Amino acid sequence: MNSAGRASEPNVAVPAAAGVADVALGYEPSPGEGGEARIWIPRGGSHRIPGLDEARKAKLLGAALELKPERGGRLVLLGTDVGELTHARRAALRSRVAFLPAAGGLLSQLNAWENMVLPLGFHHPKRLRGIAARVHDLLASLGGEQRLLLDKLPEKMSLYEKKLTGYVRILLEEPELVLIEDLTRGLSAAERDGTAGFFAAYHALCPEGTFVQLETRPDA
Repeated sequence: MNSAGRASEPNVAVPAAAGVADVALGYEPSPGEGGEARIWIPRGGSHRIPGLDEARKAKLLGAALELKPERGGRLVLLGTDVGELTHARRAALRSRVAFLPAAGGLLSQLNAWENMVLPLGFHHPKRLRGIAARVHDLLASLGGEQRLLLDKLPEKMSLYEKKLTGYVRILLEEPELVLIEDLTRGLSAAERDGTAGFFAAYHALCPEGTFVQLETRPDA
């Protein structure tokens, strides 16, 4: 969390010529979309990008996750101007970024446990040692019921359980930048309160990491 104890909103007024070393996510669309479309988020802490319409959100996520800035636009990730990178270096940079979709982003044929640990086993097999204890500790810190959740398939989960499962998967990989789509949308008041621990859990594992919530406009 930031020093104010809550997520901050990004500074969209930083000039295009500013240095990028301390930028977690910088997005400048092609000319003609207006300055309000610019996103410029510093590294570290927790941040919000509120009031996104679906089209703007899709462009931002498409650029950030595919590492393909728009023609005439600019994309900065983790202090690096993406437009200057080779394909191999873009792939390496993408591995440092994680995304939690609004619906959790789970594979329907895998249960919660498999959804949490199989991606880690594929990308970082050496980090599977002690994985059961790590999952238990993360679920406990987030208020999850391990006994009730781990064997569930996504079709049997509530929306909150899907988000929780997807988020534990992200925490296990310890990315430098986390993008989360509509974290609290569709949740009950009690479940929304439960997501408050998401920030602290991430920053406990990644003190220098950057946590960004993308929030769609209610009428979008």
